[in-house]
Amino acid sequence: MAIFLITVMALLVTTIAQLQQTSGETAALDILSTRAFYAAESGAQLAMTQFLAGGEAVCQSVGPFTFSEAGLANCSAIISCEFFASPELEPVIQVVSEGRCGSGNEQTFRTVEVLAQ
Repeated sequence: MAIFLITVMALLVTTIAQLQQTSGETAALDILSTRAFYAAESGAQLAMTQFLAGGEAVCQSVGPFTFSEAGLANCSAIISCEFFASPELEPVIQVVSEGRCGSGNEQTFRTVEVLAQ
């Protein structure tokens, strides 16, 4: 009876340890995912600021941003920008910003799209 009880307790402890490890990894990825969202959001805001200050020509030269601030350290935002103009409508700019944080298996991506007239 004692051997059975020790075996059951050992299996229970092992299962709880594995659940704890999985929970910790999930929490870390959630944090990286949130940081990637804010990197994408910040990249879109920086691109729109540059566009509004410089016009259509700036749209093609908005480069990738690498963040070094404490909250976004080791994160980057890759920007793509498109300018739409037609005679019937006011010009529209579309900025797509992809935020990336982490590396290897623990890398997360989030995308933010902004349209402005």
